[in-house]
Amino acid sequence: MKVQSLFTKALWLTLVGIAVMVVTIFRLSPSLAYSTTTPSAQPSVAKETIAYYAAGTSLYKRLGGYNAIAAVIDDTAKYLFADPQIGKYFIGLSTNSKQRLRQLLIDQFCEAAGGPCVYTGRTMKLSHSGIGGGLTNSEFNAFYNDVAKALNENKVGLAEKTQVLAFVESLRSKIVER
Repeated sequence: MKVQSLFTKALWLTLVGIAVMVVTIFRLSPSLAYSTTTPSAQPSVAKETIAYYAAGTSLYKRLGGYNAIAAVIDDTAKYLFADPQIGKYFIGLSTNSKQRLRQLLIDQFCEAAGGPCVYTGRTMKLSHSGIGGGLTNSEFNAFYNDVAKALNENKVGLAEKTQVLAFVESLRSKIVER
């Protein structure tokens, strides 16, 4: 009888130990009813979005998905780098730096359009602060026009083009410093 009682106690202690390990490892609440999330390493940043829907279809899908957004960004980058007004900010960037910038733009526009991408770059204010004494409205207009040119070149529909350009315009106050 004592052996069975000791066995029962040992079994219960083992089960309690396993439960404590599970709760600790998986960060479960003591009730095991729900799990808690680990806080993000980066502070939460309000995301800019243009992902509203028309007839139940996301802008991401109406634009043609990831590859279509990447094509627009590729053409935008081509215009930006050659732009007489803002191309000066990209002189001296390595191929790798240009590719990183391209990917950040794709992720930002993809996420804003309701796609599966996640923009991991800095805020627009932080990314553009202090560049050559700050960007001007005229320089921002050049960027806006380069995006518009790329949208036209890729034959993006008027409704979708309007939404993308409204998103670009929403960034003005975060980018223009002077």
